Amino acid sequence: MPLKVVAVSAPDWISGAKDGCAINSRDPASLFNACRYAALLAERDHGAWHNSNWAISRLERRRKVMLMYSLDDLAAFERLLVKEKPNMLLIGAMTLCLPGAIQCALRAKAILGQEVFVILGGRHVTETMYLSDPTLRHRDAVRHHPGSPLRLMADGRIPRVFDLAVSGDGEHIIAALGALVDAATTTRGRQQTVDLANLDKNVPGDWIVGALEGGSIRVEVSAGLSIDYNDLPSPSRMFGVTAAFDVFAGRMTAHVFSDIGRGCVYDCSFCSERRSVTGSPRDLSNAGDRLYRQLREAQDVISEDHTTRGASAFVEDSVMLGGSPKLVDRFASLLENRPLRISFGAQFTVDQILTRQSEIVRLARNGLTYLFVGIETLSPTSVGGMSKDVGRNRASWLRRTQEALTFMREHNVSCGCSVLFGLGETHEARIELLQNLSHLQEQIGRPYPVSVNWAVQHPLCGDDAGASYDYIEWGTPDCEFLQYFHGFGEASLLYPLPHVGRPLLSEVQEVSHLLNRLPAPRPMAPALTTDNQPGSWPPN
Repeated sequence: MPLKVVAVSAPDWISGAKDGCAINSRDPASLFNACRYAALLAERDHGAWHNSNWAISRLERRRKVMLMYSLDDLAAFERLLVKEKPNMLLIGAMTLCLPGAIQCALRAKAILGQEVFVILGGRHVTETMYLSDPTLRHRDAVRHHPGSPLRLMADGRIPRVFDLAVSGDGEHIIAALGALVDAATTTRGRQQTVDLANLDKNVPGDWIVGALEGGSIRVEVSAGLSIDYNDLPSPSRMFGVTAAFDVFAGRMTAHVFSDIGRGCVYDCSFCSERRSVTGSPRDLSNAGDRLYRQLREAQDVISEDHTTRGASAFVEDSVMLGGSPKLVDRFASLLENRPLRISFGAQFTVDQILTRQSEIVRLARNGLTYLFVGIETLSPTSVGGMSKDVGRNRASWLRRTQEALTFMREHNVSCGCSVLFGLGETHEARIELLQNLSHLQEQIGRPYPVSVNWAVQHPLCGDDAGASYDYIEWGTPDCEFLQYFHGFGEASLLYPLPHVGRPLLSEVQEVSHLLNRLPAPRPMAPALTTDNQPGSWPPN
């Protein structure tokens, strides 16, 4: 039996569909990233992956990868399983997706039995199975948060449906696990045991792989060898491009990365991507070149696969190139010396926009048409402060935001923003924030769109303020909150920040009402036309 693989991004909602006014990605961008090296092996002329069902064109390979939003997508997932009959199912899950991941694994086991090997990975496993000290690379240093899927299975809290759990960097370890699954599959298609002792600890990446053996958890820890991200292909090259974001209206839109790290260079206490949890940036010196290459590959892929459509991309770095002036200058020089035919967007902080104006002007002359900023709150100090609030002594957060938006308008760069409630702010402060955003839209024509989130407590490798949630229930059950939270990027009734507590329905309703009253987006670049697929970022 050849290796047959299906990959799915698990749903985070019990039912329903994302509201049309909410920012929503149709692409499992993180899953594409994790699987890109395996896809590259499938294109080469040897090994298990080359003999797999992924040794096909990128657009056909893309059909083996699925993004689910809610359990309403379960029927489509089941059809994919029946069609492909995978012996390896990769499930990627954010924390709110754990109940959905369990449901996907249950359905796979019910349909395929022991012929499918189910591997769970993604941000949730990474934050719940981790090293007490990153320098201690051995089994005894591995810790399990109460929400660790392996711990939950060992304790009988959830069904034993995950054969392996993978924490950390996925690119090379997924490829290695595929070879092990292939070797453990009999000619009749039934799985033998995949022995973790056969796992090479020198497979590049910072990873932990765990499994249940009897009633005990067994783990293997990598040697921590660095991944050479300069040699990895871009997700668009491996899986194609099929989406078109509204802000690049009419252009096909790729997700691109500089691969400088798993999270953000800042350390804001409220953020699940903060540096103290996700780790420090890596290989900064080559980051600008990697980002340029990914943009070039996105342009070429779109040109080949969509001959009548223009190309666009969104840089999925939490902050593009960490906001480093040196790296941004290097990237701008590459664009100036070797121009591309692609429009792109990225994320910067408000203070970075104000202090790196010359760099942003250079980018705007060479394809930058959209920026996304995190506004979060009007008063950072009232919610404990923000690491990125570096200009606090110069002017208020609102004043600096207004200056940044004005600067972007002057250089014909459109802008969207995210706001975050549930940090401990008063409800009056939420209303004031939305009213101020409405005024900015009227005065400056920005920001569009406004992405709203309600703070969720993540496991954060144990740094979760003592919440110790197990996350086995849907973050928002089938109740009245559900219809309103479909208009949010991330929100939860059951897993709030512990010092804040659950949101009130009346407050969520009022916020949703005000959001729906914000002015509709206006095109800022008349040459662009409207497309029928919604724009979306940041990703899952």
